[in-house]
Amino acid sequence: MHSTGIEIERKFRLRAAPPADELAAREEDTWRVEQVYLSRGDDGLHRRVRRIEHADGSVEYVLTHKGSIGDGTISRHEHEEPLSEGEYRDLLGEADPSLRPIRKTRHVVPHGRQVIEIDVFEIPAGLVVAEVELDDEDEAVTLPDWLGEWYEVTSDARYMNAALARPGAEVPPLPARPEGDD
Repeated sequence: MHSTGIEIERKFRLRAAPPADELAAREEDTWRVEQVYLSRGDDGLHRRVRRIEHADGSVEYVLTHKGSIGDGTISRHEHEEPLSEGEYRDLLGEADPSLRPIRKTRHVVPHGRQVIEIDVFEIPAGLVVAEVELDDEDEAVTLPDWLGEWYEVTSDARYMNAALARPGAEVPPLPARPEGDD
């Protein structure tokens, strides 16, 4: 995992995690992710480290720098670089004390030309979000029916991981279902 450039993604809040059998039939990989935000760098960018454990038991460590473009909701500058376990542990010493770690299981699911990354959060508990990375901001996204009920939250800053890492941050409430909708 090494990237430099621009991340363009849309984000969708799911009412619930998709059924396990649907995920098992479609997913390419499952990751257990612990994400820790670091104090900001001299460049003002958000910095985070991730410990990613794959379904096969392999573990990777990644340092990411992110910065806003425009309102920062759909496109962001992003630079990722792999770390050794020792480098990861050293960087944990720079953890931002005002933010808690994010823990989630990520299901990586190919869908046509795109990949849907379904995050089921342990911290904060109860949140399920699907992300789709795009080649450009105007690229269409069509989500499969098996994802169930969803709401686009791309422009809602409450769903950015850095916001969810704030102690006391709660999972934003879902919109009420229409009367008579089961």
